[in-house]
Amino acid sequence: MLTATASQGRELEDSGGLEALEQRLARTPPVSTEFVEYRFSHLLKKPLRSSGTLEYRVDGVMVRNVVAPTREVTEVDGDQVRITRAGKPTRTMSLQRAPQLRVLLGSFRALLEGRLTPLQQDFAVKLDEQAANWTLTLEPKDPSLAKHLAHIDVHGSGDRPACVEALEPDGDGALTLFTAPPAGNSLPTRAELERQCRVSAVQGAK
Repeated sequence: MLTATASQGRELEDSGGLEALEQRLARTPPVSTEFVEYRFSHLLKKPLRSSGTLEYRVDGVMVRNVVAPTREVTEVDGDQVRITRAGKPTRTMSLQRAPQLRVLLGSFRALLEGRLTPLQQDFAVKLDEQAANWTLTLEPKDPSLAKHLAHIDVHGSGDRPACVEALEPDGDGALTLFTAPPAGNSLPTRAELERQCRVSAVQGAK
């Protein structure tokens, strides 16, 4: 997490900092961005990498389009999720049956749209700032959800989120960079990705 003084790190409910950041991030759909996601598990020797685009459409539907390593399209329309994988029929499910998925997808939707205040429904929200760089930390309020999700850290600079880290209580998790996928097939280490996440946020201020 980016370092900050005690006066800089603050609870957003008291300072109004969330509203100020929300104004900087505000976007008018359609909005889209490339992403690369790395998933870590203590059961795996190497992280799993996927890449594609995230899109928030004018009709309010969020689309996560994975193009590698396999094609998969996830459409979030209100409380319904449609998942289509290559060569398989589309599956539809309610987000009420998958609370962890609901809050994760909700956080991505909030970043794409730039509407952050709704996040306070599900999370205790804290902002750390150093010059133009910022880290938004989201901790689940629901104890049952907290058993599966420790916190989400969003690193960014100015009006641009650079990456998202979702950490589980056992140390597993996922790191998503809002950038084009790297060339080649080599997989960086977790420490290298965490460092890249923070460097990407700092570079966004330049």
